[in-house]
Amino acid sequence: MQRYLLTNAFYPEDLDVLKRVFDVVCRVRGCQPGSPDAEATALLLVNMFESGRRTEEELLEAVQTTQAYRRAS
Repeated sequence: MQRYLLTNAFYPEDLDVLKRVFDVVCRVRGCQPGSPDAEATALLLVNMFESGRRTEEELLEAVQTTQAYRRAS
């Protein structure tokens, strides 16, 4: 597993939000923890969080939009 240097710190509440969304997305996608798909999902969520999507609703909507875009292209 590759490690990435994050420029922003995360508070415990932030990690709780990211974990809940990660769990939902992985359950829907059927990806297993530690799999390449799960790692890509985690990175996507962190990037989205760092770009300003801070709530579960915003993150889930952004992931759904990204998935729809990828399926359409």
